[in-house]
Amino acid sequence: MEILFVLIIISIIISQSLLKNQVSKLNLATQKIILYLNYTRYISHIDNKFNIEDDEWEKKRWTLKFLNCSSKYKGLYYIVYSDTDGGTAHYKKIDTLKDPLNNKYLYSNACQEDKLNDKSKKILLTKEYGIDQVDVSCNTTSTIGQISFGYDGKIYSQLGANIKEILEQCRIKLFDKENNFTEIAIEPKTGYIHKI
Repeated sequence: MEILFVLIIISIIISQSLLKNQVSKLNLATQKIILYLNYTRYISHIDNKFNIEDDEWEKKRWTLKFLNCSSKYKGLYYIVYSDTDGGTAHYKKIDTLKDPLNNKYLYSNACQEDKLNDKSKKILLTKEYGIDQVDVSCNTTSTIGQISFGYDGKIYSQLGANIKEILEQCRIKLFDKENNFTEIAIEPKTGYIHKI
C-alpha cells in the first residue's frame, strides 16, 4: 500500500511539472483522471466503509463520478467523494477527497466559481481542458458514469440496491471539440488503471 501511495504521489508531481505546451490538454486531462482514479482506489483500501449496523454502507464507497455543469456554466466535471448521506446525491465538499499536492477539494458545485478558492480547478473538464464529451463503457446509471472502489479490490459502476460490480474491462473515453479522444481502461480483477 505504501509503495502504491508513493507511486501515486510521484506521478502527480511528474504530471504537474510538465509544461502545458509539451502535453496536449486532452492528454493532461487523461493523466489527471488516471491519477485521481488511482488515488481513489488507494483511499478505498485504507478507508473501509463496511458497517454491519448501516444497511446503506455500500453507498459510502469512494467514487469518482462524472457530472454535467449547471446550464449557466455548461460543460463537464468530476468529483471524488464518499456519499456519507447514504445515496441522497447531494454531494458536499466535506465528503470529497483533497488533492494531496495542493490540499484543495476534488469538488465543484456544478462548476460555479468559488470565492474561497479551496476547490481544485483540475476537475473542470470543459473549462480547463476543452473536454466536450465523456463516455463510460461500464456505466449502468442514469448519469454520465461513475467508478466506485471497494476496500476488497472490487470495482463498481453502481451502488445501492442495484449494485453493479464491474466484471469486464471498463473504458472511459474523453473527447475534445475536434472529436479527438483518449481512452482509459480499468481492469476488473486487478483494478489496474491505464491509458490505452
